[in-house]
Amino acid sequence: MNEVTKGRLAFWFRLVCIVSTVVALWWMLRELDFAKLGDTFERADVWLLALAVALNLAAQLVRAVSWTAMLGPRHPVGFGPLLRYELAAQAASSISPARAGELLRLWMLKREDVPATVTTALIVLKKAIGALCIAVIALSALFLPGLPGWVPAFVVGITALMAVQLVLLVWAAYRAKPEKVPKFLRGVVDGMYFLRDRRSFSLSTFVIFLGEALDALAAFVVMHALHIELSLLAAALVVFFIDFSNALPAAPGHLGTFEVGALYSLGFLGVGQDAAFAFALVFHAQQALPQIVVGLPFQLHFLSTKKKQAQVIGQESS
Repeated sequence: MNEVTKGRLAFWFRLVCIVSTVVALWWMLRELDFAKLGDTFERADVWLLALAVALNLAAQLVRAVSWTAMLGPRHPVGFGPLLRYELAAQAASSISPARAGELLRLWMLKREDVPATVTTALIVLKKAIGALCIAVIALSALFLPGLPGWVPAFVVGITALMAVQLVLLVWAAYRAKPEKVPKFLRGVVDGMYFLRDRRSFSLSTFVIFLGEALDALAAFVVMHALHIELSLLAAALVVFFIDFSNALPAAPGHLGTFEVGALYSLGFLGVGQDAAFAFALVFHAQQALPQIVVGLPFQLHFLSTKKKQAQVIGQESS
């Protein structure tokens, strides 16, 4: 299959996912009571919403720490630059399609002499560990009463799948021999070096787990700001379904898929449509807006620097 065909298939798959998301949102919100929605917003606790924003910023600090742990002494990068890179990457992903933030991260870390193959490997590993962490957190919610019968089986199944995926990655890090790996994958396999360091692996996993736990706590705080009286365990389950929904191709900033995951999970938890939609909108804003406001200046600075570098290289080669 050539690149043109792959590109077309990717485009149509993405388009089908976006259209399906729009249809799902319409179906879920077709009987939305806007008066009740407005009342939910009016009764929101502003101080709790401010706490949720603070938790978002704390999560970004934690995610920068996780990059420090993963890069380790092999590719030492200061915490300050990593925090700016994290904020810039998150801002780019929030306003651009196709996870542009990760492409920006590749370039930013390359400026720190971190090979693109290493950054690519660490991005994959971080996402795999993060997915397993939120799945493990969601397992604690299976003791909630009144859950549909399929929910426990689904959560356990996804958790097992994520665990197997991580085990395979660890196995590859220990067992894969560079000379037997296709040339284009050798750098990526080499980038899994931190999995072979038990201390770095354990520390990174703990920090990534903490970041996911902060997201669940933020969801809990937003719920109570909107007077949705669910437990922290229920909030963790909602975040799990949002993350699962966000795995599908979507508009920039997960617009649509985020709301579908929140609405669907809150629906089977017994939350009314107006309150569920209010939560979806506010929690999405809590996840995206602070990152855009704080990270966009860094993103613009890095893009400007990249443009100037490209101009200098062009002048030198002409």
